[in-house]
Amino acid sequence: MPDAAEVRARLRAQIAAIEASPSACKGDAGRETPCPSPEDAQVLRGALHPSCEALDPLQEEDDLCAASGSLARSRGGGVPPAASVEALAADDAERAFRKIERLALAREQASAALRARLVREGFPPEAADAAVGRALACGLVNDARYAEVLVRSRLSQGRGAQGIAAELESLGIDASVVPGWPEEFAVDHESEVARALALLDRKPPRAKNKRDAAYRRLAQKGFGASVASTAARIWSEGKECQ
Repeated sequence: MPDAAEVRARLRAQIAAIEASPSACKGDAGRETPCPSPEDAQVLRGALHPSCEALDPLQEEDDLCAASGSLARSRGGGVPPAASVEALAADDAERAFRKIERLALAREQASAALRARLVREGFPPEAADAAVGRALACGLVNDARYAEVLVRSRLSQGRGAQGIAAELESLGIDASVVPGWPEEFAVDHESEVARALALLDRKPPRAKNKRDAAYRRLAQKGFGASVASTAARIWSEGKECQ
C-alpha cells in the first residue's frame, strides 16, 4: 500500500496534467480554467483513497503556515507594492488549494463546506474562492460525486429521503445531481416505511407513549410526515400485541 507522501505526489502529478490540458472552460470573470474529462475525474477519484485518512491531521500544519504568513505580513508595515500584494494573494490561494488537496485525499468534500472551512481557518475569502474554483475545475472536488456518496451513506444509516435532501440543500447541492435520484434509490413510500421500521427495531424509543415517541424519532431522522406516521403506527401496534 503506498504511503501518504506517494499518494499525494501522484495526485499532484495528475492535477498538473489536467491543468496543462489544452481543453479549457471559462471560470470566474471569464478566466480560462482546465475542464476535466470524465476520465480525468475518475483518475482523481481513484487517488482519493480512504487509507489516506491520516492526512487530515495535517490541518495543524496548515493552520501554523496560515498564522505565520499572516504574522509576516503584519510585521512588514506600510503599504506593500502592488506586485507584493498580488504575490501574497497567489500564495494564499496556493496554500488554500493544498489544504483542499489534503482534505480531499481523506474523503469526498462539498465545495460550499470547503470554502466555509477555509475562511473559518483564516484564509482570505478571495483565496478560498480561487482554491475551491481550481479544485472544481480539475475534478479534485465534485459536488455531484460528493452528493452520491452522502446519499448512499445516509440511506445505509437508515435516514429518510426528506432529511437527506435537506442536508444536501444546506450544502448548496440539489439532490437531483445524484445519478438516478430518486427513482433508482429505495425512497418510495413502501421502502421508506420499511427502513423506518428497521430503524425503530434497532433503536426503539423508551417513552411511555410509544407511537408519539416513534414518530418524533423518525422525524428527527429525516423521514417525511406520511412515512413517519405510518411506520410509527405499525411499530407501536406491533409492540402492543407482544
